[in-house]
Amino acid sequence: MMIHILAAAQTGGFAEDTRIYERSVDSTNLLLDYWWVGGLAVAAVAVFVSLSGKRRNVGELEARCTAAFGDVDAILAERHALIPNLVEVTKAHAGQEIQVLDRLIEAQQAALETMGYNRMTAETEVGNALNQLINVASSMPKLTSNSEFPRLREELTRIEEKVTAARRYYNTTVAEYDAARSAFVPGLIAKVSKMPRHVSFDLGDKREEVSQPQTVAFG
Repeated sequence: MMIHILAAAQTGGFAEDTRIYERSVDSTNLLLDYWWVGGLAVAAVAVFVSLSGKRRNVGELEARCTAAFGDVDAILAERHALIPNLVEVTKAHAGQEIQVLDRLIEAQQAALETMGYNRMTAETEVGNALNQLINVASSMPKLTSNSEFPRLREELTRIEEKVTAARRYYNTTVAEYDAARSAFVPGLIAKVSKMPRHVSFDLGDKREEVSQPQTVAFG
């Protein structure tokens, strides 16, 4: 080792023999000539991080929509479980044929047979038929004097309040999801990722009439 260093010193120095200076200059020139490669790498990382964040945000909003719809669906299942008892009590004490019972039964059957977000329209019909039945039945003294009917009506009112709250939350999540998708990049990400669209849920405009029925006169 000592011999090699001494030999280098005798021939012009270690740095000159190893061309350290020339090599450092060449490396510097190379970096200066291709500086844009580093810029592209930094830009690519920044774009990737930004897209990942947008993808995560849209995905979280879509997941919230799905979860909120599941909550609405679970409460609607409670309502469907209550309908048969309400129909039977009404039939047993109404003393006359009520056409809205047929409408309610048909609407419930259609809702139970409809899958996915198309069920929303069917559930709206169920809600309207229930509202009409309560209004009609509440005008019948024989039916309202029965202890079972007020209990069912109270239970239905409780369920309708839960449905309304869950529906409003679901519609809020859908609005936020749609707002995110309306931007170009998040919308493109949602399309490429095959994220489904969600539809607002309308169960009717007069749900409060279940708890405050109107008087219905028979012609």
